[in-house]
Amino acid sequence: MARLASKLVVVLGGSALLLAAAAGSPTAAHADEAVCAGMTTAVYQRINPETKGNLLTTSASEATAAAADGFTTDAGRPFAVSKVAGDGLRPVHELYRKATGDYLYTISASEVDTATDRGNYVDQGVSFYATTAGADCGIAVYRVRGFGQHRLVVGTANRDALIEDGWRDEGVAFYAAARGVVSAPAPAPDAPADTTFSFAVMPDTQQEVLRPSDTRFKNRTQWLARNEAALDLRFVTSSGDVVNWDTPAHEQYEVASEAMKPLEDADIPYSLAVGNHDTAAVCEGGSACDPTQTSKLFRDTSTFNDYFTAARFGAVKGAFESGKVDNSYSTFTAGGVKWMVLVLEMYPRPAAVDWARSVVASHDDHNVILVTHSYLDASGNIAAATEGNGRTTPQALFDRLVRQYPNIKLVFSGHVGLLGDRVDTGVKGNKIYSFLETFHDPATNPVRLVTVDTKAATLRTWVYSPYTNATYPASEVNIRGLSLVR
Repeated sequence: MARLASKLVVVLGGSALLLAAAAGSPTAAHADEAVCAGMTTAVYQRINPETKGNLLTTSASEATAAAADGFTTDAGRPFAVSKVAGDGLRPVHELYRKATGDYLYTISASEVDTATDRGNYVDQGVSFYATTAGADCGIAVYRVRGFGQHRLVVGTANRDALIEDGWRDEGVAFYAAARGVVSAPAPAPDAPADTTFSFAVMPDTQQEVLRPSDTRFKNRTQWLARNEAALDLRFVTSSGDVVNWDTPAHEQYEVASEAMKPLEDADIPYSLAVGNHDTAAVCEGGSACDPTQTSKLFRDTSTFNDYFTAARFGAVKGAFESGKVDNSYSTFTAGGVKWMVLVLEMYPRPAAVDWARSVVASHDDHNVILVTHSYLDASGNIAAATEGNGRTTPQALFDRLVRQYPNIKLVFSGHVGLLGDRVDTGVKGNKIYSFLETFHDPATNPVRLVTVDTKAATLRTWVYSPYTNATYPASEVNIRGLSLVR
């Protein structure tokens, strides 16, 4: 399911900021008691356990009927509102995004405009009236966002429980009344059972950007965004060679940039590893631009970084070099544990490896997913590329980084071959699972899907092509006894 585009969050302001503050609301401390006196209609809240979204209604019959649409979890009647306009009351609009099934409730007129103009939401009208200021009779209704959905919740404990499970705080949506309301306990309808999630790894996409008319790259990201809820998709990464070569007009980067927008519109964080074709070392046709300057040009990723930034990636927490994503890491929480996606440049410089070592060591409570363009060779072995010119070979990377830290769990790469996987043992006796996905496919758009169940300690991965609805049986790997940092 898709999330609101990151641009929309700007309208919302900081997490502690009342969503409707832009409308010029008074502060909570100066609210008029009479405002809450008019809010006597209980709101029924129903949760869809599959999509994780919520539906609000003041109609008991509609609340009952919502079960037929998947809203089967009864979250009680957490607050009261007014069904009619009045002094100090503002309309709360119900916005609906058909592509994701998300119900978004907002008291902010500017957010209604932004969501309908740029967020693909339909304004379904005023559901009820509430206030932008609290009072002795009032309670804060918080809004959180995650998994392609929005959720309203009463109480900081309930809000914090959802945040702990991966939701993002969007602050106070509005203030309502608590008088006469019967509330069902809503600590965390998802937390105990939400142990399974997925992430995706895109292979070399360099064959998909040669023509603006080629829709395969964007078809992949659109499919991922549409299936976000079904997959419980938390992150998307790429093993590099995003483009094939650069041109003065950067046509291939334009195609790739446009292709990533569905993930951004769905607010799905992602990262892209840098491959050799993403550097200034490769020119038209895939040949070396200047064989005498390859080592120098190999580290020129200025165009790549012009198009793909930490802000676009969405969850970057740090980078080796300021203003560059070549070596960077992102974090997220899923299945009740912490994860890090660490991308490293191809044949990383020793200083970049040292930086990566410090990042992994200082995040020993995170399960690390390492992504770099060249690691496994076409036979599924750790590649033994020639070291020199400030490069670290895949084997040296394994020796200096991968095997040294037990919280490095998974490694993904591309560059050569088709498919491959292997299991190695770290210095602490821990297992490290590595996967190759390259393809260079001229006709379809494979993507590796990875599903992790943190409770069962299992991992399943397979490759699927949305463009042709094709699966690759040889790609499926099932792992039991997955050891995770908790």
